[in-house]
Amino acid sequence: MSCVDECKSLVKGGQTIYSPGPTVYMISMPKLVELLRKQRKIELSHADRLAESMEQLKHPLIRALLEAILYDSRKHAAICQALIDVDAGSVPLRLDVDMGPAVSLHQDIKQHVAVEAEMIKRLEEMISEARDDRVKAFLDYLLDEERRHHSMLSGMSNLIDRDSAAIDEYLSLFEKYMIVPPE
Repeated sequence: MSCVDECKSLVKGGQTIYSPGPTVYMISMPKLVELLRKQRKIELSHADRLAESMEQLKHPLIRALLEAILYDSRKHAAICQALIDVDAGSVPLRLDVDMGPAVSLHQDIKQHVAVEAEMIKRLEEMISEARDDRVKAFLDYLLDEERRHHSMLSGMSNLIDRDSAAIDEYLSLFEKYMIVPPE
């Protein structure tokens, strides 16, 4: 049984919601952490096996694709670990950073969102020019990745906007009502 199947089988009450589609599953955090640890181990073991099998591979396109899969497996393991860390309380759920780094991060993300949008346009143009279906398939794969990156970064930018908006609203209350914290 896969970790996802195990998650689906846990419809008992809990704290965390797992929703792969229209159905919502409630999972207890200890069980979810256990499943995340299993998933992390599977991802890392898969990445190690794939790396070993790639050692003798010479074909550049096949090697590049397998490297992308290898990277994704390691990325998935890192995401599992981050979720475990959040549950353990070692990482706050809310993005709490000082204003200086937050503004810099937000500017960097917005710049990258613009770059991703440009890459999406270029890939769409390349796809329209490609005549070989195999080439189109690889370009479609890249386009899907860029669209996913664009969506994730836009969401992150909005999250940071919300946090800074909350601070701005707080500061405007101080100005509006001239509330001064006691010394």
